[in-house]
Amino acid sequence: MVTPFHASHALHVVHVVHVVHAVRAQEGDSLSLDVFLTRVRAAHPQVRQAFLARQATAADLLAARGAFDPLLSASWDTKEFTGIGYYDEFEARLTIPTPWGVDVLVGWERAEGQIINPERATPARGLLSAGISIPVGPRLLTDERRTAVRQAELAQGAADADFDATLARLLQSAARAWGMWAEADRRATVARDGVGLASFRLVALRQRVREGDAAPIDTIEALAEFERRELARLDAEAASQSARLAVEGWLWRDDGTPAPLGAAVRPSATASLADESKLDVSGDVLAFLVARHPLVQQATARWRQADAARRLAAVSLLPSASVALSGLSAGSSFSEIELPSLNGGDAKLSAGVRIPLFARRELGRLRAAENRTRALRYERDRLKREVGLEAERALIELRVVDVLIERQGALLVMQDRLLAAEQERFVAGESSLLIVNLRERAVLDERLRVASLVSRRAIALGTIAVALGTPQLDAGRNSGRSRP
Repeated sequence: MVTPFHASHALHVVHVVHVVHAVRAQEGDSLSLDVFLTRVRAAHPQVRQAFLARQATAADLLAARGAFDPLLSASWDTKEFTGIGYYDEFEARLTIPTPWGVDVLVGWERAEGQIINPERATPARGLLSAGISIPVGPRLLTDERRTAVRQAELAQGAADADFDATLARLLQSAARAWGMWAEADRRATVARDGVGLASFRLVALRQRVREGDAAPIDTIEALAEFERRELARLDAEAASQSARLAVEGWLWRDDGTPAPLGAAVRPSATASLADESKLDVSGDVLAFLVARHPLVQQATARWRQADAARRLAAVSLLPSASVALSGLSAGSSFSEIELPSLNGGDAKLSAGVRIPLFARRELGRLRAAENRTRALRYERDRLKREVGLEAERALIELRVVDVLIERQGALLVMQDRLLAAEQERFVAGESSLLIVNLRERAVLDERLRVASLVSRRAIALGTIAVALGTPQLDAGRNSGRSRP
């Protein structure tokens, strides 16, 4: 039998260890999953690279729209030889494209000289022209310039979706790293607490053996348990340091330099985000998120790009014509230009026609474009279904993990009570040290399972980031729209 002093002290240490563990989780700097993901999202190099890639597509769109920029051109050509002024010609033209395929044309030209082509001759004040160029036929619907702009616009949307997809995958990996760190840190804490308990019990038993209140064999059992837990502690400490370094690798400053993780910083006790109510989606809301998923948007953009190319190939297969009509006036005043009419007048008219006879090249391009369009439509439909199923699985995983965490917490409370009761029986001489150690191991194992579930929840949140296509889970899809 142990003395009352030893009994009360032994019972007290179990309570002290749990209190110290709870206080330790609140002391020092705590890095929550939400804050960690915010820091990763703000300054990680992969986020900056994805942003620059999106900016590149914006530049391509600007270049495509440049095909509709007004174009001002001018030329001057003169020749004089042996005192003879052969010709002196100047021409300036302004072309204003429109999104409907019609070009507005304005020009002014002047030609004079002793030896000049008669068709180039102009009045002394020059010749002013103003008119339009109109495609006739299927090219009224689309042409190369409008197709290029449409494809560039779709590429910009695909780049936005790719940015979100890259960010979501990045946050999934970061959440996994944080979860592994949280689990490894919790395991190291549990291992240290276990060593503390085993060390206290070993010292207490040695004192009882010296006092003749316990058999010497009990110290061997206590020493073996201490060594077992010490080995587990060393392994857990190494794993915790490794996971800590992995988390530190995700942190960067705004100036692009690595940000160290302070020595006192530890993961928070729970894996949570600022507003998780937005994750509880189903029905129409889930269908809406699936339709806006980055992978689905990328596939949709590629399909629409191919469809735009198909329409252009179909247009190229048909005969096409264009007509350019301009009113003329001597001088430089637009008020003197009269609209051309059927009765004649000062005007310039030009027309052109293009008729592919065999159209094998155009037909081949059309068939290739049609096949690509169908293939990309199938790809979009497949991705949409897979994304929807993955989102449902991720949401189920999160709900299950939440239930498991709650039930595991209740189980840990029961194991704590069993340990306290067994400790009382041991003090009263009705139990053995082996059974106490087994009860204590059960408590430590339950605490490790809680740590594992916290890690699993963090990983589940990261998986939802990819499954729902929401890189900023607590703030919707507005993340990443501004420059990181």
